[in-house]
Amino acid sequence: MATSRVLIVVLDGLRPDLVSEERTPFLHSLAAEGTRLTRYAAAYPPHTRVQVTTMCTGTYPGQHGIVSNVMVLEGSGEEAILDTSDYRQIAALDQRTGGRAILRAPLADLLAARGHRLAVAASGSTGSSWLWARTQPFRLVNPRSVFGLPDLAALREKLGPPPDPADSSLDLVRYALRAACDLFLPDPDVAVTVLWLHEPDATFHFAGLGNPESESLLRQLDALLARFFDQLAARRLLDELLVFVLSDHGQSTPLHHRSLSELLRQAPSLPVLDRVVPAADFLFRRPGAAAPRPTELAPLVEWLLEQPWVGAVLAHPAVAPALPGTVALTAVWGDALESDTLERLPLLAVSPTWSADRNAFGVPGVVTALTEQVALRSTHGSGSPFELQAFAVMLGPTVRKGFESRIPAGVVDIVPTVAAVLGLTPEQPFAGRVLKEAFAEAWQPSIRSELRRPTRGTSVLGWRTGDTFYLDRIAGPDRFWDESSG
Repeated sequence: MATSRVLIVVLDGLRPDLVSEERTPFLHSLAAEGTRLTRYAAAYPPHTRVQVTTMCTGTYPGQHGIVSNVMVLEGSGEEAILDTSDYRQIAALDQRTGGRAILRAPLADLLAARGHRLAVAASGSTGSSWLWARTQPFRLVNPRSVFGLPDLAALREKLGPPPDPADSSLDLVRYALRAACDLFLPDPDVAVTVLWLHEPDATFHFAGLGNPESESLLRQLDALLARFFDQLAARRLLDELLVFVLSDHGQSTPLHHRSLSELLRQAPSLPVLDRVVPAADFLFRRPGAAAPRPTELAPLVEWLLEQPWVGAVLAHPAVAPALPGTVALTAVWGDALESDTLERLPLLAVSPTWSADRNAFGVPGVVTALTEQVALRSTHGSGSPFELQAFAVMLGPTVRKGFESRIPAGVVDIVPTVAAVLGLTPEQPFAGRVLKEAFAEAWQPSIRSELRRPTRGTSVLGWRTGDTFYLDRIAGPDRFWDESSG
């Protein structure tokens, strides 16, 4: 598995079933050039910044502590809200906690310990970029910001003026591709380059899956990637690279637009509602309020499980055993949990109902999304397999060619694999594993399914490859074994 350098390309929100010879010929062709991981899973919840942190630490949210795109934390600034899309809020949390915004060491630190550099070229939110590079922010380009650092302003100048984020979304992608191709990959001091592209996620959100605008975007994005890889090949930069081409999560079509906060107004008058704060699909303890007891939460859980828009309810591990119909959040993270993440976990997580029904353009996968964004035409964050399944191909001189792996794998495995090929050693063990199946034909891991299914309410299905857990889906028993959903 020896290699000297790594390139990680992430196409935010690309569903694996949308990669086809007709729609995305270049991405489709990669399977013949390397190893495609056909059972590659996101972490729960399938929010972007949760995936970024899971990927860059090789651990699950129960260990690294970023449990949602938007979190409610004691002392997190205005109204105790942490919006991870804004790098300034993550940096402020680091300042308040002595560098503990993320509770596990990221890849950037593992590289720095060996005298290597991480470089990030990105077109997405500043928070996504900063989560990768926050401890070693020396090679970071994002057209949306210079992160308050003069060195990064000077670095960005080498590429010329950045495009206006209000202009063409693909111009932002082109800028990030240039940064990776012209600045980072030719630099021998950069051991790992991360190229994180915000498309097709951005277009999917506001055009919808299967919409002609989304279909056009996929074709244009595929052509840009083909040209990017042709440039790398012409410069002989691919000869020494282990390459990952990935997505971080999938997508579903929302059936309606109602936030959890709005829907909770339909609930009966329960005193516990004064001590919780809805954020996305989660209910956090209100900062400064006493933690509700299970007996106080139980009526709320009962009401939630009766609602047609609720597919499943997960609970904080401290209260889940006393709340019938729920499963502990640790179940979706393979039971891995660090004690210092307990205060970051929500009290309850509501996974909305989903099905394999098709949208107006014939794309399967719909969800009763908990969102206040009325313009949103595609979403992610639930326990639906359409959102938890992602795209993954590995390429390189030592990678098996033309191989499709059915071994369960996931976002959590990328950094453990990078660490293995570069000889990096973490201070604490990874939750993920090395993707040996992409290198060794004879490797045969133990694989077993895991089902958490109480007598009523929530069901969780996952898989273990060796000791590593991968979530497949979360649902109520009535939809759980719908084979058309997977």
